[in-house]
Amino acid sequence: MTKKIKGLAGIVVILGITLIAAGYLFNSDQQKKGPTATQKPPIAQSNNTTQNSTASERAIQPQPSATNQPQPPQLFLPGQDYRVLSSPVKTDAIPEKVEVVSIFWYGCPHCYALEPKIEQWQKTLSSDVEFIRTPGFFGPNLWQTHARLYYTVRNMGLEEKVHAGIFSEIQNRRNQLKDSKQMAEFLNREFGVEPGSFTKEFKAFGVNNQLQKAFSKLKGYELSGVPAIVIDGRYVVEPGLAGSLSNMPVIADYLIRKVKQDRKDLPQSS
Repeated sequence: MTKKIKGLAGIVVILGITLIAAGYLFNSDQQKKGPTATQKPPIAQSNNTTQNSTASERAIQPQPSATNQPQPPQLFLPGQDYRVLSSPVKTDAIPEKVEVVSIFWYGCPHCYALEPKIEQWQKTLSSDVEFIRTPGFFGPNLWQTHARLYYTVRNMGLEEKVHAGIFSEIQNRRNQLKDSKQMAEFLNREFGVEPGSFTKEFKAFGVNNQLQKAFSKLKGYELSGVPAIVIDGRYVVEPGLAGSLSNMPVIADYLIRKVKQDRKDLPQSS
């Protein structure tokens, strides 16, 4: 029994020495390797990633101009977030103002969804911005009939009073207001507009001129649909490129700032 106990004791001593040595080697190796796999290692940055990041930073940072005037941050890009017209459309605003045209159709559900955002955004525009609504139409159809309705109520001084109501009547009640009779009945019922006065203005020569002028501009904007916002007759913001209806006023704000800054950077005539 004594020999067996001594033999077992010897084995235990040898195993203990072996475990201690193994533990020492393991700890030494871990100290050389650094953090263990339970810690998420940082993502390695390659040279290409660094270059791309630098290029991206340049794209959104204001660049110095020849006149050392600060430039608006390049938050949005032409062709990606908005369109640049190859042939600018002449604006109606005075030179000191930036023209902003909101294009809509009463029969368009997207225009109806955008309208509350446009109304809130309009209130934030500075006094050097000229905001104009323009009804979109592309031929002698219901779009054009609704465009005539818009210019009629605008000429009668009723735009702010009835504009939202017309949208709601068409979009929510499904009353298409497809002719002057339906329009006159609706405006009289909801807003007390005298039918005879409305009908007379609806057929007036001045409305015809406004339609012709609007149609010419709409062709110049090269629109494929509505809604749209046109800034300074040069930049077009549409839902497709903007990504959403909510983004449209945001991008339009950026373009307004861009137009103002570009004007500051123009050489001053002596």
